[in-house]
Amino acid sequence: MNYNIIDSRNCGKAKCEIGWNWHPGPMPDYDLWCALQGSGVMNINGRSYPIRRGACFLVHPGDVPLAEQHPEDRLTVIYIHFKLQPRPGNAGETTDNRIAELFPERVVYFNEIYELERLLNQLLGATVHPDDWKDMEFDSLIKLLLIMMHRERKQQLAASGLSLSMKQRQAVKLVMQRIREDGWQGRPYEELADMVGLTPGYLAKLFKQYAGLSMKEYMTKVRLERAKHLLVETSMNVSQVSEALGYSSVFLFSKQFKKYFGLPPSSLQHSRMEAKPH
Repeated sequence: MNYNIIDSRNCGKAKCEIGWNWHPGPMPDYDLWCALQGSGVMNINGRSYPIRRGACFLVHPGDVPLAEQHPEDRLTVIYIHFKLQPRPGNAGETTDNRIAELFPERVVYFNEIYELERLLNQLLGATVHPDDWKDMEFDSLIKLLLIMMHRERKQQLAASGLSLSMKQRQAVKLVMQRIREDGWQGRPYEELADMVGLTPGYLAKLFKQYAGLSMKEYMTKVRLERAKHLLVETSMNVSQVSEALGYSSVFLFSKQFKKYFGLPPSSLQHSRMEAKPH
């Protein structure tokens, strides 16, 4: 977040012509290069990667890419070039190292591309908006896409053979939303699983893979964050919060709160200004 992402004024969407190949020489900037249709082979710095629908490459400055398509399966691609500009007060010397840390490989493969394609098209639109917000929109959308790529790669590495589809992700997100809406009054796993048409065991497995927490851990997190809100922003004391959130004792509540936040709940209450109940 210490860098602005600047449009290099080189972007577009194209169905590659018969006989097309791509060999631009060393890259002067970053290129987000995504295949929406077709197949082929991408070679970057001597390493080959298959191109297929959902392949999203991040080509770095100085890289030497070479891409060819299969003649009977022509490519449709979106390409967006950009540069990183340090914000004032940021040295900027670790930019490329940070990008390399987030993306050690040059490609991420998306199994579901609806959301990816939607954002890419929105990003192309941002490059032609004739208003004062287009640079900020471009910066925000590129960062959102890079976050999406990073998460996709992390989930695939953690999947151990199980890759989440868009439908599975939507199911987990719906369960997470319901847990947040319910607050501490968690629903039985069976009811949550039935809500999204999955078995409890399979839902628990998908939830852990997507969220990085078990459903029980996530419910505890939601409960304690609600407790923190009540202590900081209302006039309720520790005993009242403990009782309101269904804890069997103040001791158990204080122990769990301290384990999660690293400090006792009484410290928040004593440090805040008097709040009005709402």
